[in-house]
Amino acid sequence: MKKTIAAGVSLFALVVAAPAISAPYAPGYSTGWWSQIGLTSAIETYANGGKGITIALVDTGVVASNPELAGRVSTASSCAAVTFACSNGVTDDNGHGTATAAIAAGATGTYSPYAMSGVAPAATILSEKVLGAAGSGQDLDVANGIIKAANGGATVISLSLTYIPTTAVINAVNYATAKGAVLVWAGGNSSQPLNGGAATVGLTAASLSHLIFVGSVSSTDKLSSFSNTPGTGKAGGTTTYASLWLMAPGENIVAPGIQYGAASYAYWTGTSMSTPQVAGAVALLDATWPVLVRNGTTTQVLFRTATDLGAAGVDSSYGNGLLNLTKAFQPIGALTVTEVGGQTAPITSLSYTTVTGGALGSLSAVKAALANYTTFDTFQRNFLVNLSGLLATKTATGATAIGAITPPTTSSTAHLMGGGELTVAASDMDFAETEATQVDALRIAQRTVGQRDPAMLYVAFTSARGDVVAAGHGVSSTLSFAGALWGPANAAAFQSNTLGIANSLTSLAQGGDFAAAGVVLPHEARMALSLSATPLPQSWNGAPDLALPQATAMAAGLSGKLTDHWTAGLTVDALDQRNGLLGTTYNSQGAVNLGASHHSAGFGLSAAYALGGGRSLMIDSMVTRSSGAGANAGLVSGVSTVSARAYGVSLVQASAWREGDLLSLSLRKPLRVAAGQAGLATTSVDALGYPTTVVTPVSLKPNGNETDLSLAYAGPTRAGFKVNIGVDYRNQAENTRGLNDVAVRVALDRRF
Repeated sequence: MKKTIAAGVSLFALVVAAPAISAPYAPGYSTGWWSQIGLTSAIETYANGGKGITIALVDTGVVASNPELAGRVSTASSCAAVTFACSNGVTDDNGHGTATAAIAAGATGTYSPYAMSGVAPAATILSEKVLGAAGSGQDLDVANGIIKAANGGATVISLSLTYIPTTAVINAVNYATAKGAVLVWAGGNSSQPLNGGAATVGLTAASLSHLIFVGSVSSTDKLSSFSNTPGTGKAGGTTTYASLWLMAPGENIVAPGIQYGAASYAYWTGTSMSTPQVAGAVALLDATWPVLVRNGTTTQVLFRTATDLGAAGVDSSYGNGLLNLTKAFQPIGALTVTEVGGQTAPITSLSYTTVTGGALGSLSAVKAALANYTTFDTFQRNFLVNLSGLLATKTATGATAIGAITPPTTSSTAHLMGGGELTVAASDMDFAETEATQVDALRIAQRTVGQRDPAMLYVAFTSARGDVVAAGHGVSSTLSFAGALWGPANAAAFQSNTLGIANSLTSLAQGGDFAAAGVVLPHEARMALSLSATPLPQSWNGAPDLALPQATAMAAGLSGKLTDHWTAGLTVDALDQRNGLLGTTYNSQGAVNLGASHHSAGFGLSAAYALGGGRSLMIDSMVTRSSGAGANAGLVSGVSTVSARAYGVSLVQASAWREGDLLSLSLRKPLRVAAGQAGLATTSVDALGYPTTVVTPVSLKPNGNETDLSLAYAGPTRAGFKVNIGVDYRNQAENTRGLNDVAVRVALDRRF
């Protein structure tokens, strides 16, 4: 039996020619529409206006030359009616089809004094004319229009006409949805349940996931008096009309009113006006995320993000609630990332990494790459998220004053037979270092409540001819190694220790046990060796914590006098560092890490020149190379071989104020990465919405270049103390741009 189907507009509340309305309207619709669903021009821009998506209007046709539609009406548009002849072809001779097309996809121009625009102003419009000049047609016409719209490539089909589920219509719906089209159908204007409350039979599972019914609300989000409701009827099996139902504003919607003149606009009212708004929303979502089209989940996104108007959840009056595009364009469910092994992980489960600085600085390039990182929501939609917070780094500040007062140590020196000396020093304190180093800061940060660092202990033997053997715990080995290499009473030893360039790698393994030895060779040459380590990191229960940084270093050196003024030294360092690389420490179990362990080797060259009068100039340099590392979890796939360099110059004055003191001025460029990359797993989405994860090389060169200026004094006092005072200024400290600090260091050694 043929069924007569009418356009779903209940009335014209007000129809006027364009000049009669002077007040501007928010782009697209009445003020109520704009505020109710939260559509903004930013969303249209983000979705590129729905470009690339075809919206089919199964209606009374369109006027293709209308300024709201011109240039975007598909040439495949046609008269799809089979029960009557279209005297004007696809051209609208009623006005209803042009109005609904403009609401769905009207241009963003200023063609009217209301500056209206459609929801998807860049979408292609496909018009299938199935209703005549009187706004009515048969179910066979509608069925054919749906089929032609699907064959014409429509992603979404808008039907602002009566829903009468005849066999012909149901077959057409199943056909179109099988091709992936979403059908948006007007709920009707009879103030009754959809389809009179009768169930719909014959819809496929694909149809049920691609079908939306739309009711109308007023500008105050109340059910329009004329609007149908979903009621308790079912669309098939256990699927209710209410679960497929959305609300959208349908009262006094501004759209072209061509029946009153080619340039006229009118207020339109009815679920016919609500429907194309939802169709335009589908177009924006599908244009932004093709994965929704591929998976057939666009309707689920709209239902999940609708604003409840009645009872919480789905109800018989408002269905899923009011269309909310703002919420629809926000992530749904937990956002996830794709890790290097291909597995996915919620971003909330990613553990952050505290970066302490060092030769790699704050990993600025890695942090910048994480600031726009692709994640995916429950519906596999891609969102850019700032994950730079996974790297906790020091931030740029102005000059910061830092004070470091080392508690006094107690030492005793015994003069042995034959001219040798034995020195024993100890200090029972919470932290036992005479130099403020990055290692100290790390150790202090790692201490747990009630836990004390081991007391400092230092034992050194110096023979009459200058051979040196030293060992200890809790104190830096760099000074002992410098004395062993250059001679215990040589100003060059003080300079080498102050610059710290030749000890760039060994200085990264301090505070635990150490041993150093140096022997005198023929022709005024010396050879030195050292072994040092950081303290064994401990967890709260005192057991070793393998997630914390730890390092062990070995150094060997050779020095010799070249001329009366020149002395040169060569050093070779080796460093094994766990949960760290060249002084930049991190948690190797974090989402962003540079590998569990690295092996580094360094070669240093030093030269000291005696200027006379107790003055000496030293130039010191070192180059290092660190092994790469791989990973099968987290966001970093591995690290390449890394090279770094350091250099500095120091001027020292012996006996500046009194016999036995030393005054030095040093300029240094500490260890900084010169070359090296980390492989960051990054995911992009192709034109079809398929994600592709690749490893993107990211430079490990820091954004800062540290320069240090140091003034230091060491000498005995009349009270029997040996004092060591230093003032250090660091520009771009820890190779971090904008991070500057000033440190004052005071250490006392009480001798007996």
